[in-house]
Amino acid sequence: MLRTFALVLGLFTASCTTLAPRHVMNSFVDAFNRLAAADLRPLLAEDATAFLPMPQHPELVRGRDEILAILAPLLEADRQRRNGQPLNLVPKDIVIQQHGRSAVVTFDVGTAEVHSRRTLVLERRGGRWMIIHLHASNVRP
Repeated sequence: MLRTFALVLGLFTASCTTLAPRHVMNSFVDAFNRLAAADLRPLLAEDATAFLPMPQHPELVRGRDEILAILAPLLEADRQRRNGQPLNLVPKDIVIQQHGRSAVVTFDVGTAEVHSRRTLVLERRGGRWMIIHLHASNVRP
């Protein structure tokens, strides 16, 4: 009985670990859809880095606070422009590659007019999956 419980618990833990990177991706996209920069904070590691798809920020952005300092005013401006209406980003072409305590999640939230490719590099820290790098690029067909 104890052996069966341990096996079931092991399978449950393995499936939760596998699902966790997808949950982080879903939470990330959800925060953008709601134009809620503050909801990105718990997803980003303090030492996260990012390449953002903005010509005014072509360099590597270092640190969660710096990333949020760039994204927050953009999302707030978009919220006002949209009269509080949410976005409708839908991830497609999702690939999750998990390697021990690291995972790479790639997806596209674009439209027919633009491919909005995103890559999240995750690391398991303190029992949680955290985004340690975000790479965003937009390509017009």
